[in-house]
Amino acid sequence: MASKDIKERLDPSLLSNEGYKYKEIENGIRLNLNESPFPPPSFIIEEVAKVLSMGNRYPDSKYYQKFKENAARYVGLEPDNILPTAGSDNAIKAIIYNLVKPNGKIVINEPSFTMYEIYAKARGISVVKVQLKEGEDSWIQDTEKLLEMSKEADLVAIDDPNNPTGSPMIGGKREIIEKLASTVKGFVLIDEAYYEFAGYTVVGMVKDYPNLLVTRTLSKAFSLAGFRLGYLVGDSKVVKALNASSGPFEIPLPSIVAGITALENPRYAREVAKTISDNREFLYNQLKELGFKVYRSLANFLLIKDEKRNLLDFLMNKGIAIKRFYDNYYRISIGTKEQCELVVNALRELV
Repeated sequence: MASKDIKERLDPSLLSNEGYKYKEIENGIRLNLNESPFPPPSFIIEEVAKVLSMGNRYPDSKYYQKFKENAARYVGLEPDNILPTAGSDNAIKAIIYNLVKPNGKIVINEPSFTMYEIYAKARGISVVKVQLKEGEDSWIQDTEKLLEMSKEADLVAIDDPNNPTGSPMIGGKREIIEKLASTVKGFVLIDEAYYEFAGYTVVGMVKDYPNLLVTRTLSKAFSLAGFRLGYLVGDSKVVKALNASSGPFEIPLPSIVAGITALENPRYAREVAKTISDNREFLYNQLKELGFKVYRSLANFLLIKDEKRNLLDFLMNKGIAIKRFYDNYYRISIGTKEQCELVVNALRELV
C-alpha cells in the first residue's frame, strides 16, 4: 500500500497535531518537566519491591479499591468519587474523549497546560482560548470573558495554579466555581496538579456541583512521576461512567502499590512541597536581584521573561534543561538548593 494511501486514511486533526514538545538532555540537570528533584522515599520502594515478582499477573481489584479509599481519605470524600488514572494526563484525556461531544467545544486559558489542546485537537474538538492578563508579577484570569465564552462549551478546563505561569486562577473561591458550573453547558475541569504547593482546593465542592471535576497527580510533591499515577475526583455517577469506558488494568501493579503507600503517608509529600517552595523563593529572589523579569509562583516552577536573549539555548549549553514558551518566556522547574544555585551562577554570566 502506498504511503499516501495511509495518510488519506488518517484524520486530518491527527496529522496537524504536533504533540507535547520539550528538549531532552542526557548529561545535565533536568529542570524542564516540573518533576520532583527528590526520589521516592524508601518506604514506598520497599512496598513496591514486594510485588515485583507478581509481574506475570494483572493487579487484583483490591489494589484499585484500596487506592480509591486512600485517595478519598486524602481529599475528604468517598471512594466512589475517585477514579485512579495513569497520571492526571490520562484523567484529562478520559474527560475530553468521553465527556466532550464530537465536534464539541472546550474553553481554556491561554497560556495553560498544553495537553488540553492536544487531546482536543486529536478528537477534532474546537478549542477556544481566553488570554490571561499579564500583571507586574503574576498573571490574572479574565473570569468574565471565560464565563461569556463558556455558555455553549462542553468543557471548561482550568489548571490552578496555572501552568506555565504559576499564578492562581480560581484560588479555591466557591463563587467562581458556582458561576462556572451554572454557566457551562457541559463540565468544569479544575486541574490541581500543583495543589500540594498552592494549598487551596475546590475538591470539596464536587459534592455540590455534579458537573465539577478535579484532577490530581502524584508526579509532583509525591515524587512519583516515573510511576505515572494520578486520579480524578467527581460525582459518583460521572466517575462510574468514565470507569466503564476505561480498561480494567490500566495502572500497573507497582504503580498502584506506590500510590496506595504514598497516600497512606502524605506527610512526606508536604515536606517535599515545603522544601521545593523554599527553593522556589530562593531562586525567585536571586533572579530578581540579577535583574530578571520573574513572576511569583504557587507551583514547583518559575516563569521568566527575557526579550533579548535565548535562555533556553544558553542554559542547555551549561547542562541545564528548561522549557521555552513562545519567544520570550522560559519556565524553570525548581530543583534542589544546589541546582537552583547552579542556575543562578549560570545566569549571572549574562548580567
